Amino acid sequence: MKRRHRITAASLLLALCLLLSGCGQQGLDGEPDTWLLKDFQGCLEETFDTEREEYPLLEGTEEENTVCVLRGEEDGPVIYVVAGVHGDEVAGWRAGNLLKDASLKAGTLYILSPANLYGAEQDQRTTKSDRDLNRNFPGDPEGWDAQRIAWSIFSDIQDKQPDLVLDLHEARAVQGGRDALGNSLICQSLDGIGDLILDALLDSEAGSLCSGALTLYGSPPAGSINQTVTEQLGIPVITVETYREEPLAQRVRNQLEFTEYVLNYYGLR
Repeated sequence: MKRRHRITAASLLLALCLLLSGCGQQGLDGEPDTWLLKDFQGCLEETFDTEREEYPLLEGTEEENTVCVLRGEEDGPVIYVVAGVHGDEVAGWRAGNLLKDASLKAGTLYILSPANLYGAEQDQRTTKSDRDLNRNFPGDPEGWDAQRIAWSIFSDIQDKQPDLVLDLHEARAVQGGRDALGNSLICQSLDGIGDLILDALLDSEAGSLCSGALTLYGSPPAGSINQTVTEQLGIPVITVETYREEPLAQRVRNQLEFTEYVLNYYGLR
C-alpha cells in the first residue's frame, strides 16, 4: 500500500510541474481545427504592432498556395518558415498555421503552411501525383506537381534571401529496423547557426525548451529543401522534427516553442 501511495504522489507532482512549466495543454480539448495560438499558454504571448500581407505561389494553377508575411515595426533579420512539406506531418503545418497569428517587434517572417496543400488536405505524405515533395528540390517549373511546387518554394526563398529557413516536420515512431528521429534538428551545415544550435540543444537538455532533449542530425536527403537550399543558395536551414508518439498538442507546442526560440535569438521578438 505504501508503494501505491508513493507512485500516486509522484504522478501528481509530475502533473503539477508540467502545468507550472507551461506544458499542460489547457484549452486544447476541442478539435485541432479550433485551436488558436492563444490556447498554447506561454508561446508567443507578447504582442507587437505587426504589418501583415499575403501573396500567392503558382497563382492560377492547381497547386496555388499562399505565403503569409509578418513585418515588425523595426528593421531586422528575415526568417522563412516552410511547414508541412509532408502533408501527413500534422504538427508541422498546424504550428505553421498558428504562427500566422504571431507578432513581431522587428524583422520579417515568411510563412508557407502547409507547403504540401493537397497532402495536408488528404492527410498523406505525398503530392496529388503521389510524389515526395521533399525529394524534388530545387524543382522544375515544367515538371510534375512535386517539381513545380518545389520550384516555386525554392525560387521564392532565393528571391527573399532570408537569414534562415525553418523546415517544420514530424518524425515517425520506430518501424521495423528503421530508427526513429524523435524530437530532433537536422542541418546540412552549421555555418552561421552553430551557436544557435548548441544553445538549443543545451536548453532542451536542461528542460527549458520543448518536451525533451533535442538530438542533432546531419546529412538531410538528396532533393530535400534542407540540403538544396543550403548547398545551392548558401542559406542555413534547420529541419525541426517532432516525435509522433507524443500527443498532437505537445508536438505543436514543441514546434511553436522552437520557432519562438529562433525568433528571439535573431531579435524578431
